[in-house]
Amino acid sequence: MTKLARNKVLPAVTPATDIRPALIKHRTATSDGFVYDKSTGEVLGSYICSEYTPEQIDYPVTSAQENTTYVTFEDGSPVTIHSPVVNSALAEPVLDFPEATPPPRIEVKTGKGRKAQVIENGLCGLMWAAKVEGIKLTWLDHYVHGAINTGPGWINDRYSVSPTDVTRLLYLPALSVETASRCLLNHDHKPMSVRQIQRVVEAARIALRGIALYFERHPEILAQLDVEIDFNPFWPTGVSEVKQTARLEHPKRREVLRLLDQGEAIKAIARQTGVSKTTVKKWQVEVQAA
Repeated sequence: MTKLARNKVLPAVTPATDIRPALIKHRTATSDGFVYDKSTGEVLGSYICSEYTPEQIDYPVTSAQENTTYVTFEDGSPVTIHSPVVNSALAEPVLDFPEATPPPRIEVKTGKGRKAQVIENGLCGLMWAAKVEGIKLTWLDHYVHGAINTGPGWINDRYSVSPTDVTRLLYLPALSVETASRCLLNHDHKPMSVRQIQRVVEAARIALRGIALYFERHPEILAQLDVEIDFNPFWPTGVSEVKQTARLEHPKRREVLRLLDQGEAIKAIARQTGVSKTTVKKWQVEVQAA
């Protein structure tokens, strides 16, 4: 470091607002806050440090307000309760999120017409027990797919119902259009149509028999879950099935089949009986397949 000459009179430095242009022309160094030229030892300036004292800002303070309420104990003595009033201007905004509305319930009409069918699910407790115990029913998916193929079938080369929706109904204590409407939504997360719900219920009803047959042939699963199941309700007698078939038969079906045997054209039969050509053709295919 170059020492300053003792006999040299230091020139007075004129205060400047910006010393940077002067420092560019010199090779400078700093010592104890003084800036000097390394070559000549001339003092070019000094740093002035002052403590930062920010300006005080007085924020307005809202006056405390209180609500006074009176309550009484069991003995009738009054007690005063003071609660602060929150300034609405300072309070945080409350966000109102839309509440998820459950699908509307499908009311079952009473009166004329066929009574809505409700199927009791005797496997509900067993299905839930297997789920709670963590027993994986790896074969369940095969029975669900088989039920869809047997029941509602395909539409436009795709399953007419979702296997997931069918599996969801297997955990309900009862299968019906009304109970299924509470837990089924379409792909737009909107209530499913009645016709589509009927397809899902049909597939679940068919799957129940296959699942019941599997459990009946594998009693070790029931022993593992400590559950007893009465499988007799799953196998209806032939008499009841014949009665149900006769009750559901179309009143014009026999007449249409008779005219088909006589060689009448489908269009003529539809015009004569009032049955649509599509239904006449469907009955004709069923008879030919049988």
